[in-house]
Amino acid sequence: MAIGGLFEGYIDQNPEQGYFGYQNQWKTPNQKKWFQSQFSNIQNQYMGQLGQQVLSGGAPTKTFEDFLSQFNWGQNFQEQTPQQRGQDTSRYNPWTRWMV
Repeated sequence: MAIGGLFEGYIDQNPEQGYFGYQNQWKTPNQKKWFQSQFSNIQNQYMGQLGQQVLSGGAPTKTFEDFLSQFNWGQNFQEQTPQQRGQDTSRYNPWTRWMV
């Protein structure tokens, strides 16, 4: 998804707009709600990868656009706990009443 010409580097200069451009990857309402609040965490993951490139002696060549296009949205969401994903698990664990 390379952008050329007038918009060259636009996503790297405006990372939040680029991030929200990937909303079509968020399949369920819970995913959309969760990822809408995760921009800073995902941007930090990207910055960490750039830091790893620099520490290994290379130049930071990966763009935010490349990072987002390779990001596994579904797997990242599924790695969260059910409560973090917005799923209500209380219906599977009913309250117990003891009648003594």
